[in-house]
Amino acid sequence: MSRVDFYILPEGAGTDRFACSIAKKAWLAGNRVHIHTQSEDNAKNIDDLLWTFRDISFIPHELYDGTVDEETPVTIGFGNSFPEQSQVIINLDNDIPDFASSFDRIVEIVGGDETNKEFARRRYKQYKSGDYETHDHKIDNLQDHG
Repeated sequence: MSRVDFYILPEGAGTDRFACSIAKKAWLAGNRVHIHTQSEDNAKNIDDLLWTFRDISFIPHELYDGTVDEETPVTIGFGNSFPEQSQVIINLDNDIPDFASSFDRIVEIVGGDETNKEFARRRYKQYKSGDYETHDHKIDNLQDHG
């Protein structure tokens, strides 16, 4: 059974930057991470952000194109392909990817705006009706998660 963690961010908080923070923590804990986005443009934005979101740190990563270097702990992709050796998926899409259950842990980040919350509610119901263990985390202070 996959574990799903919903991180509920405060109003106005950026989901992409928080995704980078979660990716870093998961990588430092020894996990291989895949960040799933809605589109190629979104994937490229996350790629750029992973280079710059912290001045003093670096997260080894690459855009996933169907192959991945064994040494790369974080991949970014979109569509229906994913690196099978990853343990954690950070889902930045409005929908649950068909392959989500292939991961041990699924991270869902809920932004503060109402549209994002509505998509998250729909995903939450889908997870609850499936064979997933769900957990909610209300994030009040983003500085504790950087």
